[in-house]
Amino acid sequence: MSKPKPTLDFKSEQEFEALCRYLGDRMHYLNRVAMGESGFAWSTADMLKRLGRSFAEGYRDPSVTEMFGDPGTKGLPRADRPKALFSRLYPEAED
Repeated sequence: MSKPKPTLDFKSEQEFEALCRYLGDRMHYLNRVAMGESGFAWSTADMLKRLGRSFAEGYRDPSVTEMFGDPGTKGLPRADRPKALFSRLYPEAED
């Protein structure tokens, strides 16, 4: 029996991670069987999975809140946030 599909009505960071993992796995599968094994599709699927994992790990992390801000914390300038998010998704690229 297969696992139930996650719902878009996620209620926690763990459910969001499960949704991203499902979407990434589904895209990897479709890329293998129907999309011509595109490198772009593979990278997009990988990024979806990394995004879910990063969100689940960082959602309650004070250092992430400090980096991205909240009502009580300014965080990085808006223009610097995409690079900070990328570095969370691809820490190996920083080496």
